[in-house]
Amino acid sequence: MLPVPGYQLSYEAALLTVEGRQKALSPLGRKLIEFAFRLFQGQIEGYQACDAAFHDFDHTLQATIAVLELLEAHNEKQLIPRLSDRDREIALAAVLLHDSGYLKKSGDYEGSGAKYTTIHVGRSCLLAWDLLPQFGFQPDELRQIQYAICATSTTAEMARIGFRDQREWLIGALVGTGDMLGQMAADDYPERLGGLYLEFREASKFSRFRETKFAAYRNLFDLLHGTEKFFSGYVIGVLEEEWHGLYSLLTDQNGHNRYLERIQANINRVNSMARTFSER
Repeated sequence: MLPVPGYQLSYEAALLTVEGRQKALSPLGRKLIEFAFRLFQGQIEGYQACDAAFHDFDHTLQATIAVLELLEAHNEKQLIPRLSDRDREIALAAVLLHDSGYLKKSGDYEGSGAKYTTIHVGRSCLLAWDLLPQFGFQPDELRQIQYAICATSTTAEMARIGFRDQREWLIGALVGTGDMLGQMAADDYPERLGGLYLEFREASKFSRFRETKFAAYRNLFDLLHGTEKFFSGYVIGVLEEEWHGLYSLLTDQNGHNRYLERIQANINRVNSMARTFSER
């Protein structure tokens, strides 16, 4: 099956991008990245190529890089609880598949994968359980991967997920933090908000939900106009309260956090785009 138009990276480029940010990627880590790339390209039996306008492999890779950087920073600072190489592989598997629930199975030709927005986390957990045993993950490790995927839900409450210890909680919090940072700090985030709006619109029609957060966006302007409020009113609270400020692992000795700085720059660009819309 041919790749979906719009993919920016080949597998080789994706691997180089990740390895450029990660000092050491295990052989299993390389296999997981290759598998995720093939999965989103529609090269795994039973699944179609990703056709979601926003939550594609590029987004997955952006989140993955952020998670790997957080893991590396946590390791370098020798913080407690310490994470083993296997823990890092669990986190990597979780972030690579955290949005796989947007993928449609073979024979599903109605709409795009965006229709599964409201249930994509659960679908991602099921897919991880089905597809990751081939990489040697045992049932309890699959549970930990599923819990980490659950941490990326916009409605997740970490205390309710069921983490059995602080180490499991940390893996989930790092994956959730990396997903949020990677998404909002991406260089192309402002330009891709149009695709996100299209996903929200389709999800609202498919689910018939009218009270969800995404259903409140009546048009693209609403989404653009609401981005700064989304960050200040929701994202900061989740980063600080649910994930205990783990983003600060990426703050340098001069007090600069390049992810937060890039997010603020993106918000400024989105505000400028919103102003342009309002003047027309």
